[in-house]
Formats: sequence, C-alpha cells, structure tokens
Amino acid sequence: MEGRSWLLSLSGKYGGLETIAWEMANMTLFDLVEPEVTHKVPKHWHSFPPPHPLWHPVLGTLYAIIGLFALFGNGVVLWVFCCTRSLRSGTNLLVINLAFSDLYMVISQFPILVCNCFSQTWVMGPFVCEMRVIGLYGFCGALFGTMSIIILAVIAYDRYRAILSPFGGTQLSMRRARLWLLLIWVYSGGWCALPFFGWNHCTFNYLSMDTWSRSYVVVLFLASYAVPLVVFCYAYFGIVSSVSRHDRNLKSHERAQGENVRYQNLQRRESQLNRVVFTSVLAFMIAWTPYAVVSLMGVLSFHSLLTPLAATLSALFAKVSTVYNPFIYAVSHHRYRQELGRRLPWLCCVLPMETFPTSLTSRPSSVRSDHFTIIPFLSRSSSVVSSRNEKAQADLPSPHTLVQSMTPVRIPFLIDSTK
Repeated sequence: MEGRSWLLSLSGKYGGLETIAWEMANMTLFDLVEPEVTHKVPKHWHSFPPPHPLWHPVLGTLYAIIGLFALFGNGVVLWVFCCTRSLRSGTNLLVINLAFSDLYMVISQFPILVCNCFSQTWVMGPFVCEMRVIGLYGFCGALFGTMSIIILAVIAYDRYRAILSPFGGTQLSMRRARLWLLLIWVYSGGWCALPFFGWNHCTFNYLSMDTWSRSYVVVLFLASYAVPLVVFCYAYFGIVSSVSRHDRNLKSHERAQGENVRYQNLQRRESQLNRVVFTSVLAFMIAWTPYAVVSLMGVLSFHSLLTPLAATLSALFAKVSTVYNPFIYAVSHHRYRQELGRRLPWLCCVLPMETFPTSLTSRPSSVRSDHFTIIPFLSRSSSVVSSRNEKAQADLPSPHTLVQSMTPVRIPFLIDSTK
C-alpha cells in the first residue's frame, strides 16, 4: 500500500476530518514505510496507528528551527574562539570541540530529519541506514552525540581540578587538551564503529530481540552515558562541596568580626553557585536521560511503555542540547562575551556585555585566567598566607563576578541586587 502518498494527499483535505479518522483507524505506522526499508522497522511499531497528518510537518518545522539556532550559535562560537588569539587555550579548546561536535550533529542529522518529517517516511533508502560507508546518518548521530557527552564530562572534570588547586600549576595546557581530544575521538569513534563489524546495526537498535545486539546497547549505555554522568555529577557537586566548605570557614570569621554585609554576600554567592551547578546538571540530564531511559526500556523488554511519542521526544531532547550548549559553555565565558560584543555589537541587546577590570585579562600565568568557572577563594582569615598566594589573590575578581562568570545565562534572579 502506498501509505505515504495516500497520507500526503489526504492531509490536504482538512475538511473531511471524519474520513481521515476512519481511514487512519485502519492503518498502522508500518503502512507508511517505504517497501525497501520495511525489513528495518522493528515489529514493535507495527501495532501503533499513524500520527495525525499535521504531526510530521509540525515536527519538521520544529527541527528546522532548532537546527538554524544551533547552526548559528555553534558557528559563532567557533568563529569567535578560532579568530581570537587571546582565547586560544587548553580549556577553551574543549569548548571549541564541543561546538564542533554539536555543529556537525546539526549538519549530519537535521537536514535528513527535516526531510523525513515533511516526507513522512525515511527518504535516504536502506543503504544509509545500513551505514556501509563511514560518515553516514546513524554513525554520525552516535559519534557526535557521544563526543558531546564525553567533552561535557571532561569540561566538568577540568573545572573541578581548577577548584581544588587554582594556583598549583594545574592549568590545562594546549598539549594536554589535544591529548584529551584525541582520546575522546578514539573512545567515541571506537564504540560507535562497532556496528560496522556486526555488533548491532543502525548504531542503536534498542528494540532488537537478539541478545548480541542488546548487549551492545547496554555497553554503549554504560560507556556513553552512565560513566560520563558519574564524572559530571561528581565534579560539579565536588565544586559545590569545596566552595561551601571554604565559605563556612569565612562565614564564621566574618560573623565573629561582625561584618554582616560580607557574611550576606557569602551566603548569596553560595546560593548562586548552587543554581549554576544545578542548571548545568539539569541541562545534561534533560538532554540525554530521556533517550538513555528509552533505550534501556527497549533492552529490558518494557515495550508496553515505548510509544512513538516517547521515542520521538527523547530524540528531540538530545538534539535540543546543540542549541543551549553554546550558551552554557561559551557565552558564560566573560572574555568570549567581550569579544562577541566587539565583533557582533548588535547581539548586545540579547547577550548583555560587561566591562571587566583589566586584572581579569592580565593575571599571572599561575592563575587560570582563561577559565570561565568560579575559582575558589583563599581564606582571608588566615594569619599566614604565602606571598605567591597573596599576589594571585589580589588578581582575583570579586566573589560576585566569579559566580556570574560561571552563570550560563544572565538571569535576573542571579544578579546581585546590591550592585
């Protein structure tokens, strides 16, 4: 049955809604699949009715809008970082590659997704789905998605190291950053290339009933989601714990000295940091947890809970991460905002640009001046402070600026009302 052409012609007759409902009641999703790829559709989807004729155009439009925003955001990030010599550092190299990964996720996935949605079927044929040549749809989706997840975990770990010893010579060098990226490429590419050698097919078929294929989904779930998530959460909650522990010492000192204003500022800074960390963790969870859960449900045979809507939304959430990653991990960099304001001043109305003290851009090499995260504050209550730490501490910005420099978006409730 030529279900696709029938549905396309029927979708133009919006006056006959009763006819549409009656005809669709006698069809399934399987009837909308082109004959040459029907063998690739898991039997689980055969029992579901087709969606409303307007669902696919709406979804296609949504994907197109998301793709355009992601293309612009990640493209601007690459342009600004690559064209600004002062922003070239090991830490920023991770952000550049995150933008690169998200950009190629958009380029390799979104055009096909949009075409599929408006055509209401798979338009690339079985050859692309089989991934017989490198760089095609399924492999690219898995590769760039896994790369983004691993890079986010490495960025979190790098921030954590910066918190523990900001003046201990732990700055991420370009050489070490390139080594990290090489390992990320090998790690991600190695796992995602295994279907080429017969372990699963179409990269992530979580509805397969074959034990061998299911084992790949479980292993990929652990390697590409569970382990990075543990590193991600451990690093960020370690940051909160470290700063909170240090602030408790400062609070007791300030209260003993009767300095209520500084005590209140410490409380406000700790609250802001908690919001920032919560935002980063929540964004990661929203992007990748739905797809991971759907995959596990398929492997563990909870098929009754798997609906076309659940599968579609889980994939959509993962794709949306390509839009907000540039804001969380690039726009939060104050020097990036300064350079962006200089090169694209018309964006100032959208992304408020701040003027930072000169000391922020001319710190000693021992201070991670390129790092866009909060840096722990040395205890000012200590009676003995080394001359090295005194010099470095003098170059640190105010607590408010440090928290704001890590803030993903300039949200009003995160702005210090005392300024």
